[in-house]
Amino acid sequence: MIEFCPHCCNRAKQEMVHEQYHRSIAWGVADGEEDECEGTYLIYKCTTCDEILVYYHLFDFPPSLVYPDISLDDSVPDRIQKIYGEAVRIKHLSPNSFAVQIRRALEALCLDRGVQDGVLARKLKVLSERGEIPSILSEAGDILRLIGNVGAHANEIDVHPLQAMAIDDFFQAIVDYVYVSPARIQHFNAMLQKYKSKA
Repeated sequence: MIEFCPHCCNRAKQEMVHEQYHRSIAWGVADGEEDECEGTYLIYKCTTCDEILVYYHLFDFPPSLVYPDISLDDSVPDRIQKIYGEAVRIKHLSPNSFAVQIRRALEALCLDRGVQDGVLARKLKVLSERGEIPSILSEAGDILRLIGNVGAHANEIDVHPLQAMAIDDFFQAIVDYVYVSPARIQHFNAMLQKYKSKA
């Protein structure tokens, strides 16, 4: 098959090297009953860079890439997902451009949380003051903003690939705190209420 490879950022032919059947126990959210879940892990090799990609194929759904993971959780707003999706495709090819895109994604996050006025540093500070992100993640956001500025200007300093990797980790930590963890807690509470009502 021909697919995008996050390792080398090329759309290239991928060759299957292994297929592993997988069976586990799943629990129905609605009824709490035990059920079997069957799927297949598909391991491919990119013919351009020789790196490994892992897909998971469940039922009749198309296989989804699970390694390397380049997507954000469904709880993250579409606009932020779109910007991040564009960013991750150039992460290895152009760390400068990646840093700028992550800065844009932070701006989109602030706008989604209702903080529109001021520069990005001020917006992040407002989110921290509101308690929507802890102060340590506010500092991380400020670092992302500064590195994004480096990537946006034509000077002799470039964003290093290791910095791009760190930027990705910090950005995902902020996204997890703002969107993913609250969504999972809400989901867990909904399951708990259904369990209590059934009991």
